[in-house]
Amino acid sequence: MSRLRIVVYPESTKAWTARSLERDISAAGRTAEAAVESLLSIAEAHIAFDSRHGREPLSAFATAPQVYWKAFARAENKAQPREVTRVDSTSQVKYLVGMVPQSPIVTLYHSMKTA
Repeated sequence: MSRLRIVVYPESTKAWTARSLERDISAAGRTAEAAVESLLSIAEAHIAFDSRHGREPLSAFATAPQVYWKAFARAENKAQPREVTRVDSTSQVKYLVGMVPQSPIVTLYHSMKTA
């Protein structure tokens, strides 16, 4: 695994969620940056564990549901996702982060109500 795409969105005025796509991992934080940082820490801990045990990195996780992939695609249309490089990390994974203005589930719900 050489790249993880991450979609970040607000859950409320005081909570954000970051969710990776290639491997369905999520984390929360009080800010978008804190949510991403938490997700990166979780992913890197799993990558290190998998590496120590001779497993493919993050192989225990399935891919995220399609609604999150679509949200990331919308984020790409507004602005290029930013690449995150962690200086203290030993993993070789690049992280691409895209932000959307609301939860993909809320967006899906509203689109179903208007259809």
